[in-house]
Amino acid sequence: MKTEISPLSPELEARLRARLAANPFVNFMGIEAPELGVGFARFALTVRRDFLNSQHFLQGGVVAALADEAVAYALFSLTPPEQRISTVEMKINFLAAVSEGVVEARARIAKRGRTISLGEVEVAQGERLIAKGLCTYIHLSAPA
Repeated sequence: MKTEISPLSPELEARLRARLAANPFVNFMGIEAPELGVGFARFALTVRRDFLNSQHFLQGGVVAALADEAVAYALFSLTPPEQRISTVEMKINFLAAVSEGVVEARARIAKRGRTISLGEVEVAQGERLIAKGLCTYIHLSAPA
């Protein structure tokens, strides 16, 4: 993944932060967004006991949800406010187990298309890679 992050304009940052504050799922999960950029988002999630599976590992769906939200917000930075997007495909490789602490998803938009966009995401705990994924989104017109 590229490492250079272009900052958002203050107006766009405020719009994305307002969207995050109004997102029921993000609030329910306790997801934080320490860094947003143009085509980039870094999201953090503190592992809670109720996120663990029967083996006491962070449940894979929680990791995938964090990854999906991070990529979506990276894409929101490249779309007009009235445009909607929806995940059409997600592929994720789970590479290591986590039972506690904080995990971070770092998402970038690899290709912003007119109709379809592709994002890539890495979920890590510190330097340890937990999961890597690709997410495809469709751009939808604004509701009538």
